[in-house]
Amino acid sequence: MAQDLRIQHLLRRAGFGATAAEAARYSQLGSAASIAELVDFGRIPDDVDSKFPNPEVFSPSTVINDARHRWLFRMLYTRRPLQEKMALFWHNHFATAYSKVAGRVGGPEAARMIAAKSSEHPAGLRGQLELFRDYALPNFRDLLVEVAKDPAMLVWLDGRLNTKTRPQENFAREIMELFTIGVGHFVEADVYAGARVFTGWNLQRIGNADDPNNFYQFFYNAAQHDTNAKAFSFPIYPDGNRTIPARAASVGMHDGLHLIA
Repeated sequence: MAQDLRIQHLLRRAGFGATAAEAARYSQLGSAASIAELVDFGRIPDDVDSKFPNPEVFSPSTVINDARHRWLFRMLYTRRPLQEKMALFWHNHFATAYSKVAGRVGGPEAARMIAAKSSEHPAGLRGQLELFRDYALPNFRDLLVEVAKDPAMLVWLDGRLNTKTRPQENFAREIMELFTIGVGHFVEADVYAGARVFTGWNLQRIGNADDPNNFYQFFYNAAQHDTNAKAFSFPIYPDGNRTIPARAASVGMHDGLHLIA
């Protein structure tokens, strides 16, 4: 009985609960083997979308309500519950409002940015939810770098408008305040320096605007990067150095990578 209760607790925390049959299977596996299977989910086929009912009448890559329905279906029926639970966790941590993204780029494009699956798009477009699945458990720094380049995030926090003559502070503020170090660990001048760090991290459209498969992808625009040094109130480098040095625009992306590191 104690073992069964531990397994049920595990499946609630590392997933979304379980059916009686699933709980019984995990109980047979035991705690150690169950944890190993949940964590090493890459060995388990991600075939849940093939079970989605009437897929021909849904378009989850272009219609946001269809995308929401598919994600709820995945939460219920996935064979990789921890991966989906972590995708939901990161979706909450890096909250991105569809309404604003749709208001800027249109509903179908916003749905693509958020919910497109690379296996469904001719060019392998990966939406934000797939990004969270791909980086569900690996290194947080790697996830944060990908989020900083994510098209939906670049629209949501106005990174696409961040230029060297008009640094846009939204993403820099949120990456410090909400995504990483938190309130009380940075000052207002750091926000402005952070905005300059990410100047040039932008978007470009791939394909003709009339092509239903066209999409936006990350584009580092070196011509819009502020090449000057950026000083912070907290250490950037392991030796305690608080200043990202001036560097050529062609390698200016290293500014953002160094801040994130």
